Amino acid sequence: AGNHGLLDFLGPVRRCFHTRLHVGRARGDVAMTTAAQTIVQQLEPQIQARLVEQVRDVIGRSPLIRPRTPYGLDMRVRVTSAGKLGWVGDGAYRYTDVDAHGKPWPPIPQNWLDLADQAVGTHYPWDSAIINWYDPDASLGWHRDLSEHDLSLPIVTIALGDACSWAIREHEDAPISRCRLESGAVTLLAGPTRGYFHTVERIIAAPLFSPLDKPGRLSITLRVAGAP
Repeated sequence: AGNHGLLDFLGPVRRCFHTRLHVGRARGDVAMTTAAQTIVQQLEPQIQARLVEQVRDVIGRSPLIRPRTPYGLDMRVRVTSAGKLGWVGDGAYRYTDVDAHGKPWPPIPQNWLDLADQAVGTHYPWDSAIINWYDPDASLGWHRDLSEHDLSLPIVTIALGDACSWAIREHEDAPISRCRLESGAVTLLAGPTRGYFHTVERIIAAPLFSPLDKPGRLSITLRVAGAP
């Protein structure tokens, strides 16, 4: 029943004011030391709307679930995946080739793969696209992504819906850098920042633009999770 409610407000597109953000590009061979420097692209509204429709399809085939941490606590986000491998949190963080219902994950749409390649500036064999749904009061705690086979390969994330406070730091005792991510922002963790701690501190209502028609936030994160 919970997924039906989410599918209801992933469309139609909300019509509201949009201002294109001017962001710099940052590649894997450039040291990125601030949260704002991880933003490498800003997607146009029509591209965001298409992504939302594709997310609807993925969720319809592999419903969102609420992961559980190694400490036995429920996470504040709901998650599903597309691709050869999907991320699960069932007391351990890992990748599997089937969803919670024992079915293969839906395929990653080709345009998602193309967007990830554009963000990095070269082709990678992306095999996992993790979809996170954030309710308006949700957040994602400080963490590093360490479940992938090769931890040197980049991570690309597309933000959709409400804005959020995005923060990074090099290590647990390092200064924190944060910025606001609007809908359509594409972030890249690569090179020096691939192993950075990062967090979605909070969801920020009243975004410049949202392809959703109710409050909340989606993210699509593309990774090379398995052995290339």
